[in-house]
Amino acid sequence: MTRKSLKSLFLTFAVIFSTALSSDVKLATTPDINLLYTSDNLFMQIVEPEEISYVYKIRPARNFGVDFEKVYHHIPLVVANPYNGCSELLNKRRVDGAVVLIQRGDCSFVTKTINAENAGAVAVLITDNDAQNDEAQIQMVQDGTEREVQIPSLFLLGKDGYMIKATLEKYRMDSAIVNIPFNITGMPMMINNQPPWTLW
Repeated sequence: MTRKSLKSLFLTFAVIFSTALSSDVKLATTPDINLLYTSDNLFMQIVEPEEISYVYKIRPARNFGVDFEKVYHHIPLVVANPYNGCSELLNKRRVDGAVVLIQRGDCSFVTKTINAENAGAVAVLITDNDAQNDEAQIQMVQDGTEREVQIPSLFLLGKDGYMIKATLEKYRMDSAIVNIPFNITGMPMMINNQPPWTLW
């Protein structure tokens, strides 16, 4: 088989594999509602700490928040305090001008995002509260309050969120350094450097 044929075969397999994974998506307005939905993904690259320096799949909220207007290079990713983001964030100084990591649960996705926006965050990653979730994507939607959100809000797998937070705590770091959104268009899946604990 020629080199060109091998490349074509690999790209075909990548498309089929990616399509198969997209059927595992859930829809939720709050942590209690799960329905099927399919949408596109974005990606984030962690630059530091090196131990978790991978490319992570993130899913934009379906009908609230805004698209990224620019790519953020080497921007801090800060863990929210409180972690569930259901009240005013106590670490506003660190969150201001950063991307903030918030855990799913206890209040709506919109409430979490607005609290982060009020603290000055430029984007929000809401990670699943199931730390073992390394596969099921949650598609986040409006909570019925029709409140407007002016920053991007994105879902992150629970296993990814757990590993990021645990690593920052391990090294006593108050933030990671990330590139978001990270463009992987046209790159073969096997060289995207995804986390070893997830499969996409």
